[in-house]
Amino acid sequence: MSRAASFAERWARDNLSRVPSDAELTILSLFPTTCDGDEAEASKRARRYYKARGPGGLGLWHKRYPDDEDILSSCQDAYIVPLRARSVGGRRLTLVRLPAPTALDRPLSAKALLSRWLMILDIRLREDPTPGEEVVFIDVTDLQPSHVKNHFRGSYWKDFVWCMKTTYPLRFSEVHVINTHRLKTMSLLLLHIGLYPWRRKVITIHSNAEEINQAMGLDYFPTEGLPYEYGGKAGAMKDLNDEWTKKLLSNSKWLQSEERKFYETELNPEPDARSRHRSAVRLRGSNGSYDMLTRTHSCRSLHRHEDVEEGTYGAYRTLKVQSDCGFYV
Repeated sequence: MSRAASFAERWARDNLSRVPSDAELTILSLFPTTCDGDEAEASKRARRYYKARGPGGLGLWHKRYPDDEDILSSCQDAYIVPLRARSVGGRRLTLVRLPAPTALDRPLSAKALLSRWLMILDIRLREDPTPGEEVVFIDVTDLQPSHVKNHFRGSYWKDFVWCMKTTYPLRFSEVHVINTHRLKTMSLLLLHIGLYPWRRKVITIHSNAEEINQAMGLDYFPTEGLPYEYGGKAGAMKDLNDEWTKKLLSNSKWLQSEERKFYETELNPEPDARSRHRSAVRLRGSNGSYDMLTRTHSCRSLHRHEDVEEGTYGAYRTLKVQSDCGFYV
């Protein structure tokens, strides 16, 4: 048994209140690779994954209906095309055209776009549950201020970025935004603010339509797997996007059954939580009360810092946070 498979079985035994399916074990075995072999971090990431898909979790993972009017409209407003082939280095590539050339001059729905993107990622992971980082290219050639006027309001993009960074079994290693030279100032500003949570370590902005393989660095993507618009031979972006729209609709029942399965899954208490509970019980048994320290005493160490002021009521503290950070992508 491989180390990854062993991790999957151990994690499922310790954290799940039910017997996992073979497909779940396969997905769980990806977490150690995503976390660079750190099993402690992989365990935390897997737990966040189940919590995000459960009750009170990430809204983008709930109400998964590919035939919903907003989702179908999103399929025409923006193209999301995960390519079949991988790079020489084993990385996956997804091309996003935001908006599509055929999109109407109206605001794009962030919720529909990102919910659909997450459904596509889940379907591809079902078809190919093997390790591999994700590289994303977002083409903003036709982006207008009206498209993103309210697009980045709310928490949808922030939730999606958090999911990819800390929760999903695979992670985005690079995000390239291309063809920004035609954007108006307001569109560019909104794009910068909206993608800010990814920060400069992941995001790279290209003003012109550079060759994809030029942006890939030392890695290389076979031209046979690229769309016509980017110097490849795999077909037009619209046709490839339509194929994924059909695949979404054909996987509708599976997406909804997966949603129910995770929603009904209960996680066992974390080992650390159980040990803390036992320690608290022992403390109460020996001293008769949990409240061993007052709030003032428990914050005594804060008196050593100059950025702390004692509030009006003494027991509560106010921390001053100063920041000179700007928005960078």
